Amino acid sequence: MKKLRAGDKVAVIAPSGQIGNIEKIQDGLKYLSELGLVPVLGKHTLEQYRYMAGTDKHRAQDVNDAFKNPEIKAIFCVRAAAGAARILPYIDYDNAKKNKKPLIGFCDNAALQIALLQKSGIISWNGFLLSYDFRHKKLDKLIDENLQTLISGNKFDITSGTTLRRGKAKGKLICSNLSVLMKLAGTPYFPNLNGKILLIEDTHERLHKIDLMLQQLKQQATFSKLRGLIFGNFTDCTGDAEDGTLQDCFNDFMQGINIPVLQDFQFGHTDSRYVLPQGGTVLLDADKGKLEVLSY
Repeated sequence: MKKLRAGDKVAVIAPSGQIGNIEKIQDGLKYLSELGLVPVLGKHTLEQYRYMAGTDKHRAQDVNDAFKNPEIKAIFCVRAAAGAARILPYIDYDNAKKNKKPLIGFCDNAALQIALLQKSGIISWNGFLLSYDFRHKKLDKLIDENLQTLISGNKFDITSGTTLRRGKAKGKLICSNLSVLMKLAGTPYFPNLNGKILLIEDTHERLHKIDLMLQQLKQQATFSKLRGLIFGNFTDCTGDAEDGTLQDCFNDFMQGINIPVLQDFQFGHTDSRYVLPQGGTVLLDADKGKLEVLSY
């Protein structure tokens, strides 16, 4: 990808949950400015409609406007929460394909990132939010370093996680909150998993729901063509005694799967995580717990 340079304008939009008050992202805006970037708020960024940042069409308009504007070199999401899946029918995917630039977000924003990858071939960056990651007033060092590596256009290696199934695999990376991903099942926006490395995480879900979503994932048409799998952090996911453990969910899911698999990879709803290129080409070495980012 092209490097972002000092003086580049970047859009700041809210395709999911609402923030309402610009004070909630002042620290994030200051950070972008310190990187030499020029933040430009979307027309509807501060709107509120129920739990979302404005109506579906208004939120989609900010996405479309950001892709259409040649002065905008990247797009930063302010918050995740929920709502991105509602705007997918209103995105101009042809416009995005003609004006490719990264969309940076996390969690619920992954629905939009995956749709843009599926429909427009857009490579996004998953793992950073202007509000969530400054909730303690200071950005985590790992997120900062990883994000700046992506901004610089450099390749990088990650050592994280433990081996669940040995082996190596190369493919394009898809990384998503599991709940967000499975809400796309049965829609035109669910990703083609053929030749992909899939990384999933989740938070505050009951274990029996995790179990059922994993089984639903396994039943998707292109799942058998998946080349590698990574389990990130499943934060505060609990259940009743009869639900078993999170490891029970993983073990049942793994039956009949013969691809490299890592677990406990540092990506998810934790203070510190990697920022990853959604749709970038990676090499997974599950033997060494290593993910090499080759291109994005």
